[in-house]
Amino acid sequence: MKKRPAALPPPDFQALFEGAPSLYLVLAPDWTIVAASDTYLRATRTKRAAIVGRPLFDVFPDNPDDPPAPGVRNLRASLDRVRQHLVPDTMTVQRYDVRRPDSDGGGLEERHWRPSNSPVCDAAGALVYIIHQLEDVTELVRLTPLADERSRRLTTDLGERQARLDRLTSELDNAIQQLERFSYSVSHDLRAPLRAIDGFSQALAEEYGPTLPADGQHLLTTVRESAQRMGRLIDDLVGFVRLGTKPLAMAPVDLAALTDQVVRELRQANADRRVAVTVAALPSVRGDPALLRQALTHLVGNAFKFTRHRPDAQVDIGTRNEGADVVCYIRDNGAGFDMRYAGKLFGVFQRLHRADEFEGTGIGLALVQRIVHRHGGRVWADARVNEGATFFFTLPPAGPP
Repeated sequence: MKKRPAALPPPDFQALFEGAPSLYLVLAPDWTIVAASDTYLRATRTKRAAIVGRPLFDVFPDNPDDPPAPGVRNLRASLDRVRQHLVPDTMTVQRYDVRRPDSDGGGLEERHWRPSNSPVCDAAGALVYIIHQLEDVTELVRLTPLADERSRRLTTDLGERQARLDRLTSELDNAIQQLERFSYSVSHDLRAPLRAIDGFSQALAEEYGPTLPADGQHLLTTVRESAQRMGRLIDDLVGFVRLGTKPLAMAPVDLAALTDQVVRELRQANADRRVAVTVAALPSVRGDPALLRQALTHLVGNAFKFTRHRPDAQVDIGTRNEGADVVCYIRDNGAGFDMRYAGKLFGVFQRLHRADEFEGTGIGLALVQRIVHRHGGRVWADARVNEGATFFFTLPPAGPP
C-alpha cells in the first residue's frame, strides 16, 4: 500500500495576510485598525504595534504638511458609503504625506495614493470588516506633468511641422500649376513657329529645290530636320512635365502580354533588322497600364536602338523577386556605356552617346525613372562599353485578386 501523505497544517491566515504583496488595512466598522500588511507598514513608514487597535483617523489625521488637502475628508466619505451601502468604493488619487524616519533626515515626504474600500459581511449580511487597500501612485503623479509638458511640446512641434507641410504643399501646388501653364505655353507658342519653319522649308524645297546647288539643298534639309527635332523635343518635354501631374490609374497588369505587344510593335518598326528577343515568364504586377507600356517601350526600344551595329543583336527580358517587389530587367549586347557617367543617365536631355551615332531626344530614360518612381519603385542600370547594358526597375506585385 502506498503511504498516505501527512495532512498539511491549517493555513496561518494572519501570516498570509501580513505577507500579502499589496498595501492592506483591515478596519472594524467603527474604523478601528484591526490588521495591516507588512507592505502597507513599509509604504506608510508605520509600525504594527503603533497603529493596530487605534482609530484610523487618530493614526492618520489631516495631512500635517497640507492642511487644506481633502484626502482625509474624502476617505471618511468613502468609508461612510461602504458602511451604509455595503458596496465597494474606489476613490480618486489622494495626496497624503508620510513622515520620513529620523535616519533619513526626518520631515514629511509627499506621497499620492489611489485608495479602495471593500466590505466584508457575515452570513447574516452584517458588516464585520472593511478592507482598505492602497496603491502608491506617487511616481506616476510626479511623471505626469513631465509627460504633459512633453506632450504639449510634441503637439506644438507637430502643429508647426504640419503648418510647414501645408505651406510646402501649397507652394508645390502653385509650382505644379505654373509648370502646367508653362508646358501649355511651350506646347502652343513654340509649335506654331516650328511648324511654319518646317512647312515653308518643305515648300521651298519642293518649289525651288532642283534649282539650288547641292550645299543649298543640304542646308535646307538641315533646317527641316532641326525644326522637326525641336518639335520632338518639345513633345517629349511637355509629356515629361505632364507625367508628374497625371493621376495614376492603378490596376493589375499582365506584364507578359504587355511586353509581347511592345516587342511586336518594335519588330514591325525594325523590320529590316534581325534581333533575337528572349522573354522569360513574366508575372502580373500592379500599376498604370498606359504608363508601364510607355516605360517598356522606351527601355526595350533603347535595347533595339543600341544593338543596331551588332549583327547578332540579342535582347533578354525577365524578372526576379527582391523582397516584396518584382525586379524587371531588359538586357542587351549593344553599345553599352561607361559606368562613370551612370549618374547622368536618367537626367533630362542627358545623353551618353553622340546624336550622330544614335538618335533620340535625351528624355526617354528620365520619363522611365519618373514613371517607376510614381509606382513607388526604383530604376538603375549596369553596363560596359561595347559589351551591352542591363536596365533594372522594380514594381509592386499584383497581389491577390
